[in-house]
Amino acid sequence: MNKALWTRSRLFVVAALILVVSGLFVWSCSDQRNATNPQPVAAGLIANNDISAAIAVQNRHSDELMAKTSVVGTGITKTPDGRFAIMVFTLDQTFSGVPSSIEGMPTVIEHSGPFEAFALSKRYRPVPIGVSCGNNNECAAGTIGCQVWRNGQLYLLSNNHVLARENNASIGEPIVQPGRYDRRCRNYLSTDYVADLADFEPIKFDGRDNTIDCAIASYVVSDVSCATLSNYYGFPNATTVAAYVNQPIKKVGRTSSLTTGTVIAVNVTSNVGYSSGTARFVGQIYTSGGFSRSGDSGSLVVTNDSNNNPVGLLFAGTSRGNSLLNPIDLVLTRFNATICAQ
Repeated sequence: MNKALWTRSRLFVVAALILVVSGLFVWSCSDQRNATNPQPVAAGLIANNDISAAIAVQNRHSDELMAKTSVVGTGITKTPDGRFAIMVFTLDQTFSGVPSSIEGMPTVIEHSGPFEAFALSKRYRPVPIGVSCGNNNECAAGTIGCQVWRNGQLYLLSNNHVLARENNASIGEPIVQPGRYDRRCRNYLSTDYVADLADFEPIKFDGRDNTIDCAIASYVVSDVSCATLSNYYGFPNATTVAAYVNQPIKKVGRTSSLTTGTVIAVNVTSNVGYSSGTARFVGQIYTSGGFSRSGDSGSLVVTNDSNNNPVGLLFAGTSRGNSLLNPIDLVLTRFNATICAQ
């Protein structure tokens, strides 16, 4: 890897360790949810299809759970017998400071390790989805998630930290395919320039809740495809679907190519490490391991069937390849966009 990126990666790790050791890895939010006289839910009273009741229990206890040094997130999952459970994500594999049940709901400990934003090969024309891209003002590479339509114009969709340099970019900065990391950090703007940064959702690093890490860029070339490369799944569907536990999913990304997996937890709250600091995300989707690697950030995640319905936008993950996804409907609503499906 490029020395600059190695340095950046080490800074991620060192910063995360300092935050954990000092007890600052958990943010104290100004808009904490303080339910008025919450009533405990007795064991067995949450029906197998009543996810809203399960989420209510999780939300009432996420802050106290994440105040524990080794806990980095919470989510909703299911036990083998089909009951909803609170999944607690931990740094330490031996951590046992979580009760076996909360308000009658069982807890499941998931040793995820820290969540870190993926910000890290070839040049493809027409420009497809699922391949390397990046902001020309930095040596990095992420993934083109998909092409989207907004007001009759075609845009490239990826993450803020891939296209907008973690809030540091200005609208109009050039976007290249492939990202400069895949050009050994050399500048090939004359041949690789494909789009201009058009809009992005700022990431909040002050302890407030985030729900999306996304950006779009307006194409300056017409040689664009709305599908993956021919040997992958092809076009995504324009119709999105909501994530659910045990949902089969797949994605095509810059680093790990085509991978398949399942949704392990929904409504995940987690702290995510970036080079600019730590950001708290809520309402996220968590996948099985081996689903992504660094550089897959921005990948569109779709259902693992012939329908290819979009589920989420990949933006972070763990060393084991578990991924965090933004719900795709939140992303599309932010930009008033629709997915290009042909």
